[in-house]
Order: sequence, then structure tokens, then C-alpha cells
Amino acid sequence: MRSQSEEPIESPNQEDYKYWAFISYSHSDEVWARWLHKSLETYKVPRKLVGRDTGQGPLPRRIFPIFRDREELPGAADLGGKLKLALRQSRYLIVICSPKSAVSQWVNEEIKTYKALGREDRVLCLIVDGEPYASDKPESGLLECFPPAVRYRVGADGSLTAERTEPIAADARKGKDGRTNSRFKLLAGILGVGYDELKQREKRRQLLQRVRLAGGTAALVLLALLTYLAVADIGVSVPGGEAVRTLLDRHELSVFRAAASEAEIYEKAKAQRRSLLDALVQRGLTPEGWIASSLRPNFKKELEIWSHSQAMSAAFSIPDPEREEEIRRFIPSLEVPFAPGVAIEQDGIKYGWISHPGETHTQAEPALWTAIALAKALGRPGFLTGEARSRAEQHLAYTQEVLRLYHPLEDKHSGWNMFPGQKDPTQHNTYTTALALLALLETRQAGLPWDGSTARRDELLNATAGWLMLQYETDPPGWKASGETTNDVIDGLTLQIFSELLRAESEAGITLAPEIVEQMPRYLARIVERDLKFPTASGEFTAPVRGRDGKDTIEREAIGFLWYPWAINASARWLRRAEAERAPMEERVRVRRALGHLILELGDKAVETASAEWTFMGAETLYGMSAVTPR
Repeated sequence: MRSQSEEPIESPNQEDYKYWAFISYSHSDEVWARWLHKSLETYKVPRKLVGRDTGQGPLPRRIFPIFRDREELPGAADLGGKLKLALRQSRYLIVICSPKSAVSQWVNEEIKTYKALGREDRVLCLIVDGEPYASDKPESGLLECFPPAVRYRVGADGSLTAERTEPIAADARKGKDGRTNSRFKLLAGILGVGYDELKQREKRRQLLQRVRLAGGTAALVLLALLTYLAVADIGVSVPGGEAVRTLLDRHELSVFRAAASEAEIYEKAKAQRRSLLDALVQRGLTPEGWIASSLRPNFKKELEIWSHSQAMSAAFSIPDPEREEEIRRFIPSLEVPFAPGVAIEQDGIKYGWISHPGETHTQAEPALWTAIALAKALGRPGFLTGEARSRAEQHLAYTQEVLRLYHPLEDKHSGWNMFPGQKDPTQHNTYTTALALLALLETRQAGLPWDGSTARRDELLNATAGWLMLQYETDPPGWKASGETTNDVIDGLTLQIFSELLRAESEAGITLAPEIVEQMPRYLARIVERDLKFPTASGEFTAPVRGRDGKDTIEREAIGFLWYPWAINASARWLRRAEAERAPMEERVRVRRALGHLILELGDKAVETASAEWTFMGAETLYGMSAVTPR
């Protein structure tokens, strides 16, 4: 214990560390200490992790040496000084926690000394006996396992404070983590690598080690078997190959079709969102608002409310907290659709916004994306306050009034129309209805009403989702565009509706049709076979209407159905559903493999392409990627 006259020991530079960890324990737990010491020092870091920079320098092949004081310093003359030096030279402190160590003054002093170096976040615990925080409930009769310096924070002077702390702990007790998992939890903390990633890499390594250990005739048989497994794993059509691939995926043992971890996918998606928003701002945002035209230089920059509101929706969907202040810069963009003369009104009727610069007809899509953008902004915690929030709420009410024109029927399961004044109001448009469902979901998520009522909002949401499910085709699975130029099932539209129905189920309690639930994971898993050359479908939609001038005419609109953004969005949402519903592991692995393919293998090129094309492509891609969030 340091006297008041001793100088404090300052933390070393990174290069001054000698030990990867210092093991602190009671003499009674020496068996555990010897096991832990050996298991850490003999652990071989997975080859693909060696050299990775985790902020502590590149990862080595082994975490050696580990300091264990009873073995390192037998009979030392100045034991206290030697221990303090070893503590200072250790990246981490591992405390073996038991009823004996909980009352050991030696262990407690080692923890206090280490924490006083400002390294409280580097204290790892291994529970081997006793019960954490049992001292808080003496009536339980259980024995405390945490020393006081583990349970409470330590001041810079080494004194124990009254402030409680939650230690990072692995639990080796029977029925808890066990020895193996506890070891990996400690290794993950020391190496700065995700626990799941370490475990999965260890599983693969163990599979390969079992192969290497086979010898003689058994080795030849095993080699033949592994060759067959490998061929099946690659995807070659062999007898029983699909069953083999299912078995490998069920246990996450595929070598040639390895699925990326959720953490890897999220980090990459976050970087891609950053690049995409930067491109949208630099190339597509003008003082008047987001443009409709190509993001390439030297193209005519024309404001289009459809593209403008879609870009706002994407920007306000970004889930990354570190970009919050940057996203606040776009709040004034919410006023653009409501500037004088931008929205069309005639004879007291609010028609909304024209589809494209130079045209005269209005349609539902610009209004729906405007409603989505407003709902996203209003639903973002602490984003809009005071006058800005009040104006946004007024704008949303105005937009909902516009959208009454596009939902003329009040059937239990009714869809939405693309154009106002359609001569046949039953001629609902599947794409428009899908976009209306998205607007209703965003409004519900933000806790906002529709037409002044949350009951009205939920009624519309149920009717819209119900109508879409009635349109589902099972062979081939998906939704048809029902346009003038095509009556085929449209892939991009199908993926968009999959994504929205998953939200409707989880957020609004909508019951999905069984055939949709059954076919969705198979549909998503096959996306792993695509590249960016996979075709994007389009269609032209027409409807006879009575125009604002009272004359009959035919209105037209061409829609391009992007598949890439909605493949990401639907896959990310299905994986969340799969975890909650405990879907078969092989289904989860296959959809995660597809999502990893979209983000890790195709993502950079997709972002580069979307950053140089039409604004709606960049906006829709950014919106789709925003569903990829940490679990």
C-alpha cells in the first residue's frame, strides 16, 4: 500500500507496456489462477485477426506475457514496489472473484492501485465462486465474490469512493458462462475484439484443427469427406449438397460461404451512409432545396419536391448520433415544399405538388415523401422544438389534407391512387399504396396523428397493409406493378413491401399472411447471388382522370423500382424479426450472408454509382442503408 509520501505512478505510453494482463487472486484460488494464466498465454490469436489495429497497436499472435504475482515474484525483497511496477506495465487487470478474494486485503489493494492509474475500464473480472453483490442482501445467506474495489470507484489518490460501478465480468460458475466461454469473454476484452467474432473464428479454427489431427487411413477418409463438404459448401450441385449446406449454416460453420458478423456489416454501412450523404449534399443540395437532376457536374439543377422530400427523408433517417448536428442543418429544408406558390391549390382544394419540373399534373408520391420527411424529423428525439416543431406539425396536417385526394375509398381493405380525380377510383396503384404504408408507419413511429386522430392513422395503416397483402402473388412470389408496360412481379417493389410489412408487424401488430412469412427468407437469401448488374425494373402507369380544369385526360408516370436499397432494408428488418421469433439458424445465417454481400461486397460501388446519378437514387439508397443499426 503506497504511503502518502510516495509519488503516484503514472500510466505508461503504449510502448511501455510489458504485460498484457495482471492476474490478481487469493491464494485459495491458485488452481484457477494457474489455469487462467496458462490458457491465456497459450491462446493463439486467429490468423485473420493478427495485425488488426484495435487502438492498442496491432494484435499479436499470442497475448504473452501474462503477470501472475505469486509465480513471477517469489521472495522479492521489495514486493510492494515490484507489484506496483507490474501493475503499471499491464494493459489489463484480471481479478479472480470468489468469497476468498472478496475479503483479501492483498487483492483489494492491487485493484485500488490499478484503478488509481485511471484504468477502471480495463479491470476484468472472472467469477469462480460466490455471488456478485451478495453483500447488499445479507439475508440471502450467500457469500460476496467482488472485492470492495471492484464494487466501487477509486479516486486518483487510491481511496475508495462511495460511487458504485458495474464491472466487466465473465462467469465461470456452473450453469453460467462456464470455463470456455469465460475465457473467450476475457480474451475479447483484452484483444478489443467482439466476443461473437472471436467465438465464430474459434469454431472455424477448431473445425480445421480436427481435420489436421486426423491421421492414417482415417485421415484419408476424412479428407474425402471434407472434399465433399467443401464442394457442397462452395455450392456445386452434388447429391445431398443442399442438406450439407443447411447443416453448415445451422451451425455457422461454412468456410467458403462465411457470413459476416452484424458488427462488421454495421460499421461498413455507417461509413457508406457518411459518403452518400456527403455526396448528396455536395452535388444535390442547392439554396432552393434538393434537385431532381443527375448528381453529375454540369447537369441542370432543378428543384423537384419529390426528390427534395425523398432526400430529406433519407437524411432524417440516419441513425448515427455523431452526425446529429450536421443533420440539423437540413431543418430549413422542411419549409421548401410550403413556400408560396410551390404547392398547387385551386377552388379551395389542396392538390399538392407537381411530379416533375415542367409538368402540370400533381400526384401522390411527392406528397407522401413530404409526409415521410416531416414525420421523420418530428419523430427524431429533441430534433425539432419550439416554433420549428409547430410549423412542421402544421405542414404535416396540410400534407395529410392533400393526401385525402389520393385515398378516395373507405373500404376495409382499400388502396391508394397515384393521381387525383381518377375516373375509376378503384384503380389503386400498388407502388403508391406501398409508399402510403411507409408514410403511415413513419407517422405512427413518431407518435403523430393522421387527420387529427391516432385512431384514424391506425385505421388507414391497417387498411393499407391489408390491401397490399391481398395483392400478393405466390408463383412467382411478390407484387405486380400493374402498369401499362408491365404486369409482371416487380423485384424492387416486392422488396420494398417486404420491408414495410415487417415494420407493420413489429410496430403496429399487423398479422402477416403465412405465405409471405414463409417465402420471405428464401427470397432474401437468394440476393447473395446478385451483383449490381442485376436488372432494375420499371413501368409506366396511366389512369383516366378529370383534370383541375374540368376536362378529361390521361395522366402518365414512369417509375423505376430500385432493388438494392430495399434489399438492404428488408434483410436488416427480417433479421431483427428472426431473432425475436427464434427463426431457424440456417435462415438467419443465409439472410445475414446476403446482407453482408450487399454492404461489404457491393456497397462501396453502389454508393459510388448512386452518388453520381439521379437524386432519388442516392436518397433511396441512403434510406435503405439506414435500417442497418447495431443490435
